[in-house]
Amino acid sequence: MQKIITTKRNGYFVYQKQIDIDFAQIIDDYIQGKITGQILNSGNVERSVARITVNDKHYIIKCEKERDRRLEKRIMRVISGPYFSRLFHRLVRAQDQGCQITNDIYFVAEKIRFREALETWIIAEYVEGTVLSEINDIKPYYTEISKLINKLHSYGLASNDIHAGNFVLTESGLKIIDLSDFGNFAICKANDLVALKRFYGIEPEKKSVVYRFISLRNQIRHWSRKMRGKKTRL
Repeated sequence: MQKIITTKRNGYFVYQKQIDIDFAQIIDDYIQGKITGQILNSGNVERSVARITVNDKHYIIKCEKERDRRLEKRIMRVISGPYFSRLFHRLVRAQDQGCQITNDIYFVAEKIRFREALETWIIAEYVEGTVLSEINDIKPYYTEISKLINKLHSYGLASNDIHAGNFVLTESGLKIIDLSDFGNFAICKANDLVALKRFYGIEPEKKSVVYRFISLRNQIRHWSRKMRGKKTRL
């Protein structure tokens, strides 16, 4: 059984796997410019992502400041608490059950106010391999993608952000990275299955009530935007 060490440092709640590496110092060195990295596209100005190398090993280092200011989202965050420390614990439980299909997390530091994370630093595994978005035709991988997502769900995890850039073809097979299953798990699972259908035409083995509701909601939004002459997502 893996163990997560919990401490408090400089106003952050810190969670780290029991590994003989001072990840907090790595964060400090990165902030001070003593460690440089390759900046990766995060798709959001509130989030920075980079690949760094420490002792000949690659890591992903992320700083999250993204906070949806809508009232309903804030209420959900206050109820559920900070996301990444919960993901860290869920991932470790899944790994103890044999999960090896997503990238590992080694360190999370959260600055919290009223159960909301104002700023979060994460150090995670950099998965070596070929990202599916770099492959012209990924149809041969559709079956493996479907099996991978179903297996991920069986471990109590979800992607909630299905796209080719989050799948990496490694020597040991396909892996999914950068989980972002904020919120209700049943909704996140349904979002994954809806995305598989939308992007790859992969039909789910079972269509839950939540799946059907989200599919219907998306159809209503699609026709509403179309009637208003706006660009649709379906």
